Amino acid sequence: MESTTTTSLKHVDQDWYKTVEGERIVQQLYHPINTKVRKHFGILEHPNLTPGTPEIMFKIGVLGKAGSGKTKTISVLSGKPAVFPGYIETIGIHVKNIYWPAQIQAKTCLFKLQFWESGESCSKRYNYISTACMEKTDAVAIVINRADRTSLDYADSKLDSLSRLNSTVVLFVMDTEHDVQVHDQELNQYARRRRLPFFHLPPHTLDIKYFAPFYNSLCDFVYSSQHKVMSDTL
Repeated sequence: MESTTTTSLKHVDQDWYKTVEGERIVQQLYHPINTKVRKHFGILEHPNLTPGTPEIMFKIGVLGKAGSGKTKTISVLSGKPAVFPGYIETIGIHVKNIYWPAQIQAKTCLFKLQFWESGESCSKRYNYISTACMEKTDAVAIVINRADRTSLDYADSKLDSLSRLNSTVVLFVMDTEHDVQVHDQELNQYARRRRLPFFHLPPHTLDIKYFAPFYNSLCDFVYSSQHKVMSDTL
């Protein structure tokens, strides 16, 4: 099984972002002064698109073994530097809105991906935290850190309990420059056995040629899973 980011898409036009219209709209994701820096949108902020552009929101709960890189994953996907001084467990709940414009059925739309994650200690101490993160999710992403074999074991232990949720489950694979413990063959076999798609985190999230395929694929997959509900919005 290959990474979903390398397969053809069912609904999202995978090359639209390269068009004149696509480039103009994607530019809304960058800082207005420094066009090489991704803009970080607050709770009340929003990309400035044409009025009436449909917005499709997905709530994505992020799970993973403590220290596997949940917070780092969300940070990388939002365009922040991937360098962290050390491990600091998330206190409470961390919510991040990330926007991605795309075209479906020749119509421009805006995906709003809302990532939710929490620290393991807080989740164990306060049951309502993990409940809030997983409640009414459209998808659950489990972080696999290729430098830590036990992160794959954690995913395996969580999958059965996730089956009761009406959510799509995917794997976010974080590559490593250190000793690789989870190799390609094992990852492929695991994803095939569990019938799960996996998404490699883009190595350079400021370069559109890396992060555009990732977001196109993720949005297309979750949209496809929720298509019966979401098709009425376009």
